Amino acid sequence: MTNQTMTRRSFVKAAGALGAAAGLGIQATGCFTKADSAYAEQAGEEKIYKTSCRACIASCAVLAHVRDGRVVKIEGNPESPMSQGGVCAKGLSGIQALYNPMRNKYPMKRVGERGTNNWERMSWDDALTEICTEINRVSDKYGSEAISVSTGGGGNPHFSNVKRFGEAINTPNVWEPGCSQCYLPRMAASILAYGAGKPNNLSFSDSNGWDFYFDDCKVTTIVLWGTDPSNSSVATGGRCLAELRARPQGLRTVVIDPRYTLDASKAEVWLPIRPGTDVALLLAWTRWIIDKKKYDEQFCKTWTNMPYLINPETRLTLKATEAGLEGTDKDYVVWDANTNQPVVVTDFPMNTDVDPELFGTHVVNGLECKSGGQLLKESCEEWTLEKAAEICWLDAAQIEKALEIYTDPDGQSAIMQGVAIDQYPQSQQSALGALNLEFLMGNVEKPGAMLQKFASAPCKDQLGNTPRLLTEAKVRKRCGYLEHKGLICWDMAHIPSVLRAMQYGDPYQIHMWIERSGNKHVVLGNSSCLDEVVPHLDTVVHIFMYPTAFSVMCADYLLPCTEWLETNLPIPQLNTIVMRQAVTHLFEGVEEGIIWTQIVQKCAELGNKHCPKAFDKDACHTTPFYKNEYEKQIQHLNKLDMTWDEACEEGVIKWAEPEEYRTYYTYLNDDGTGKPKGFGTPSKKLEVYCESNIILGRTGYPWAQCDETAHLTLEPASKDYEPLAYYEEPAESPLTDTEYPLVLTEGRLPMYHHGTLRNVPWLREIYPVPEMWIHPDDAAKYGISDGEWVDIESRRGKTHGRARVTTAIAKGVVYQERFWAPELLDSDHPDQAYKVMNINVLTKNDPPYNPEYGTYTLRGFQVKVSPSNDAILNEVWTEPEQFEPWLPEYSDPTDDVFDYGAPAK
Repeated sequence: MTNQTMTRRSFVKAAGALGAAAGLGIQATGCFTKADSAYAEQAGEEKIYKTSCRACIASCAVLAHVRDGRVVKIEGNPESPMSQGGVCAKGLSGIQALYNPMRNKYPMKRVGERGTNNWERMSWDDALTEICTEINRVSDKYGSEAISVSTGGGGNPHFSNVKRFGEAINTPNVWEPGCSQCYLPRMAASILAYGAGKPNNLSFSDSNGWDFYFDDCKVTTIVLWGTDPSNSSVATGGRCLAELRARPQGLRTVVIDPRYTLDASKAEVWLPIRPGTDVALLLAWTRWIIDKKKYDEQFCKTWTNMPYLINPETRLTLKATEAGLEGTDKDYVVWDANTNQPVVVTDFPMNTDVDPELFGTHVVNGLECKSGGQLLKESCEEWTLEKAAEICWLDAAQIEKALEIYTDPDGQSAIMQGVAIDQYPQSQQSALGALNLEFLMGNVEKPGAMLQKFASAPCKDQLGNTPRLLTEAKVRKRCGYLEHKGLICWDMAHIPSVLRAMQYGDPYQIHMWIERSGNKHVVLGNSSCLDEVVPHLDTVVHIFMYPTAFSVMCADYLLPCTEWLETNLPIPQLNTIVMRQAVTHLFEGVEEGIIWTQIVQKCAELGNKHCPKAFDKDACHTTPFYKNEYEKQIQHLNKLDMTWDEACEEGVIKWAEPEEYRTYYTYLNDDGTGKPKGFGTPSKKLEVYCESNIILGRTGYPWAQCDETAHLTLEPASKDYEPLAYYEEPAESPLTDTEYPLVLTEGRLPMYHHGTLRNVPWLREIYPVPEMWIHPDDAAKYGISDGEWVDIESRRGKTHGRARVTTAIAKGVVYQERFWAPELLDSDHPDQAYKVMNINVLTKNDPPYNPEYGTYTLRGFQVKVSPSNDAILNEVWTEPEQFEPWLPEYSDPTDDVFDYGAPAK
């Protein structure tokens, strides 16, 4: 926005132009002023500050224009190595979010019954005193596990802060909706199978794919499996793919998605897979690669555990002592093709005179042992291309064409996975299956590969490990902890188990809920269940930038937190650090990390017996809970020998040259003994046969611990976690369901992030209500016309969408994104704000769950559709003029509420 009188129409026109430039990879250029203060000293003076967006997780570098302390324009910063001056509609909406009339301006306390939307203003001190008195009361009377703390992906969150806060007040029940349903299954599977250390996985839009951002990247083929970077990370991943395609040598792509996405439109092969059947296709790909001998045989023999024999009794790798051979219970055994006998591996990575068999079954010491490769082969034996085509609703010839592209010996291929595979109970199996494809092809740490371990930045945007202040007894009280041990990786509780404890007191009653994110009704599966859950809670606190359906329907206290233009954080991006600095401050909003710190301090002042040790550096083995959240940011900058002001002045700080940062083949590095160090797994090999997954389920290793030195051995889960991918038909299936015949899937939108920004007028003008995509054949069958409102029903509820009849969706499938209507918060039925057009009233949060992470079903379940005439739809805003009450209301900057040592402005 160049001035305060810019019209909505001219903004949309400008935003469209800039969005097109970003999509084409065009860089903005020009000079800009650097300054020390975010507050202009002279009226009318305009200064430009280097900061970064947090409208989504991409954290694109931006330039904020500030006049008289007011932000008047946002543009992309061309110095960013990832966005390169691009910025999407979400980022451009930062001014409307900052100055939105709906902003929570002060602490508020509910007056009257929940759901009546009546509030009274409080001071911060009174709010903290009342909330902390309740924390201490619940903790003393019921145990601190009776307090639940949650966060979420939308709206400038710091995940580590909320975990550290939970430990500071001594509750194990910290959680967030994205965890099991977004990213954790992919990230944790990669840690188990690829190795500990810097998280590296197949997620591009979320975080990785670092090599692809450099001009000389060697990748020639990318498979986009359930990911759509051109929608979900427009200025970063979307821009990157556009530039890879635009190279003289081009880029071959395969897209596996039931939707004909922007990226599918550029693909050589589009596979419109039935939602929930990804593992079937992964297994068919695995069989084809093995049968056609497309795998990298020497790499698999040397750097994977495929040749290792498996003890059929323990299901773990056979050791020398079990094989009756000379060696220890840590020495692995392979079958040597040269001597036709078992051999102990004594020379890492493999004995020079041994030719280990990848496939085979052999009797060793009375045990019929199969190699890891043999078990992999048998796991996919039934999955011909024809069978996969039948199950996945695909064409076998197209599947094979995609495979030929992926395995082209003259190129370098990579697989990218997206959130789609995290959102149903086979989340872990999908992640392991895709990793195995990359392992088979040797696509690990090569130039142009997706899986890399590049050099780590001397800075983190999240504090690393939590302080682990919880006792073993308290850790064991974490809801869902023993059955779904993969959650230990993030120290998170299992959401359905937490909700069950809230509603039914099973295994104990949760009495208080402190929630820091947007609209939990929009991001939780089967979200209407909150109507039954919340009445059982004594106190609910909501921390966010503006009120949502959760605020009105559930909260007793509202605490205002800051928008991203009011926050500070250093963010690593490739070989740079991008600074976020507060360029203004409004009302009585407080940064999230400071809110958690203030609560802990107040609880300690009021006599909480747990909180004082949170500030005691001698009370824990890792970093304590900071009194001053900026300590951790400044200590990171100290590694660069820079002050905060100097870092913000520079904005984008290069800490390494590309050749220093792009550290390929790290597994070949000397481990100090003259031998290669291998990978960060127990065997130092890539675990195609992921025995670490079995061990996790039986013991909690490697993540179950109370501190950095004390490991817990937990009771085993009810069933072993499986070391190889396997297919299970979704619990609700079109193969058997005639009442609900259509399969529903979700997908991300480029103008919203999770449940946020639906109160930004120009974004709502672009996309005012959710579209329900439906194939023309299905539309004709169910009487649906293009553009009309539709009822969408599952076994859990009913919601609405506006039909888009299109061949861009697979037949038998419907697509719609979650949504909510802030305009209905002040109506006679505020619950309709989340019910009217939110598919998360349809999704499942009941069993079956993913064994490792407890993932529930957000995609791949059954619905039915019909034309709608519900009167409530007349109250949903759809026209530009209706959104005028949400146009920005400029406000003068205010002082920070707390003197918390923030960088001087």
